[in-house]
Amino acid sequence: MTTNPNIPRRGLRRAAIMLIVLTTASGAIAVAAGLLHHSVSATVGLTACGASALALHRVSRWLDADADRSVLTALASGPEPLDKLAAGLGLRVAVVRLSLTRLLDSGQVLQDEHGCFRLLAR
Repeated sequence: MTTNPNIPRRGLRRAAIMLIVLTTASGAIAVAAGLLHHSVSATVGLTACGASALALHRVSRWLDADADRSVLTALASGPEPLDKLAAGLGLRVAVVRLSLTRLLDSGQVLQDEHGCFRLLAR
């Protein structure tokens, strides 16, 4: 999957929020139209709901890739504990924890006995 480096993280978060609203609204419209037996309106609402859900998934993957890239860049300078890594990147601890879990599972990062994370030497 390719990522778009031209969109800042804040812009991706705003896009995700707008897509959540669009998905919710179009789903509600589809349900209401279905209850009122307006099949064309229900079809349009479900199509919009599906398209916005797919777009939301794509934005979510871009945010994950951005966090992974930021963590890898920070770890290139040396081992760091989780809280210092999150503070240095300006990301929430939960975001960095999820990113580190993905990177640990893929074998790109190792955790030492002191709880510090470092890049896997290849």
